[in-house]
Amino acid sequence: MQRLSPHLSCGVILLACATAGGAGAAPAIFDLYAGSFSGSGTILEGPDATSHQVGCRFEILQQGATGLSLQGTCRAYLILTRTVSARLSWDPGSGRVTGTYTGSRVGTAKLTGRQRGTDFDLAIEWPRPLYGDTTARMRVASLDQKRFQIVVTDRIGANGPVRATTDLTLTRQ
Repeated sequence: MQRLSPHLSCGVILLACATAGGAGAAPAIFDLYAGSFSGSGTILEGPDATSHQVGCRFEILQQGATGLSLQGTCRAYLILTRTVSARLSWDPGSGRVTGTYTGSRVGTAKLTGRQRGTDFDLAIEWPRPLYGDTTARMRVASLDQKRFQIVVTDRIGANGPVRATTDLTLTRQ
């Protein structure tokens, strides 16, 4: 099976970070991001950062009062599939979100970030270099009650440009 971009899956997983924020904010955020979602978008793949269209399906479940888990698949060209999972938790004392993402070709990534209203700004730390470094940024933005967007940006090459490596829009099913 060919590889799909590690950023693709990672972006979707970060919506679990919606558990961050004030103590009263968690239930509203859980309602916004927990559920069944599907959508499409683009990813960049390989050392030349070639763009590909993908479709994804995810189930996002609340885990206790302060966590979310994500399980799903993303597909390119109708035959290439990657299984994706993530577990995230929210610390109500600090307002920080932490977790892990599994599904990347470079191994399990660490996720950290904060809630900004209904959106999330997150850092990705890869265990090995990807596109020349071990870090990337992710933004999960609520578009309305039923849709959200995930955009992952990364530097392509040691001195190359910062580009969107994942750009997905997901809709509640």
